[in-house]
Amino acid sequence: MLFNLVDKYLMRPKRLREAIEAVVRENDELLRMLKEYEDEDPTNLTWLDEESGLWKGWSYNPEKKRYYFDDIGNESIMGLWDDKFLNQSDEDQYGMLTEL
Repeated sequence: MLFNLVDKYLMRPKRLREAIEAVVRENDELLRMLKEYEDEDPTNLTWLDEESGLWKGWSYNPEKKRYYFDDIGNESIMGLWDDKFLNQSDEDQYGMLTEL
């Protein structure tokens, strides 16, 4: 019932439907890639975003079973990794303080 309502009224414009479907496919692909990397004990991935010209990336901490995403980006790859290590270090120090 709800699906029919959404399909009939909200998805009527073809461009809107195509845009939503593209986002869903992109998210499905990202989830598939993350699952694939989880199975292989991933460490990190870094890339240069062509649209913004910024370095972006993610890393995975298997001990905490946590992903760290940097979707803001940085102008240099060294700046990106410096920020990543500083953020993880700050989190580790905060964790040590809360355990006391």
